[in-house]
Amino acid sequence: MRWYEISIKTTEEAEDAISNILYELGANGVAIEDNEIVTRPNLWDYIDENQFTKKDYARVYAYFPENSNILELIHTIEERLKEASKYINVGEGKISVSEIDEKDWAEEWKKYYKPVEIGNIAIVPSWEDYKAEDSKTIVRLDPGMAFGTGTHESTILCLEAIQEYVKPEMDVLDVGTGSGILAIAAKKFLARRVLAVDIDEVAVKVAEENARLNGVEIEIKKNDLVEGIEEKFDLVVANIVADIIMRLSRDVKKVLKDNGIFISSGIIEDRLEYVLKSFEKNSLEIVEVKKMGTWCLVVSKKTA
Repeated sequence: MRWYEISIKTTEEAEDAISNILYELGANGVAIEDNEIVTRPNLWDYIDENQFTKKDYARVYAYFPENSNILELIHTIEERLKEASKYINVGEGKISVSEIDEKDWAEEWKKYYKPVEIGNIAIVPSWEDYKAEDSKTIVRLDPGMAFGTGTHESTILCLEAIQEYVKPEMDVLDVGTGSGILAIAAKKFLARRVLAVDIDEVAVKVAEENARLNGVEIEIKKNDLVEGIEEKFDLVVANIVADIIMRLSRDVKKVLKDNGIFISSGIIEDRLEYVLKSFEKNSLEIVEVKKMGTWCLVVSKKTA
């Protein structure tokens, strides 16, 4: 499969805002290249900084399927950058487009991905020979082009919350599963049943492969958020973007049991206020808010 890679030359200050714009426009993956840390593509993984030289600018990469209307997409990005420049320094804002082959890309970048430990979870690339302490729960991943290897702040926040809130025999729904990392972690923390959904067929395929890699039984299917899901769950987790979380807040109670927990992340800090207002409007009780860098996680619950 081939992808359009859209590169935007910008500032470190504007990285998160531009990443959010690109996700809102339907990017299957977003990557950031800046000083010392490089994340590729929408895996947000840690890269060996010794491989790269220091820069006075940043680049944000976005990955769109080859059937995208690329000219219309570029025009829309230009308009969104112009709007963003009113409140943040977007720098040069130069947009470049190239085509990339998924298979070739994956082989080239595998050598940079490193295992990472988050609490009692160790996230390990499938090709890495890694031995963790006996107390660690290992999640092995081959993320391909799907979101989530465990070191972006929003994913770290979710993994920490899963360790706190998932209890044995819970039923868990992972909305926007990406690589399947959160669903797999929930299952390894003894959730009884885990359903993982994503609107992207690539993510569904990658999540299925990662579930097999970890030897866990998870139901994974293509689905638009919670549309058509009739079952109820003890816990719902969604690591997506703020605008989609606000949309989800209208419907998530339909799939939550009474006092069920909703873990939501991928919320950039300047959108947090809007997310909290949408939760209040939809009668979701805020349990806690956590922040890491410019990213936020909100834990809420459905009251009886």
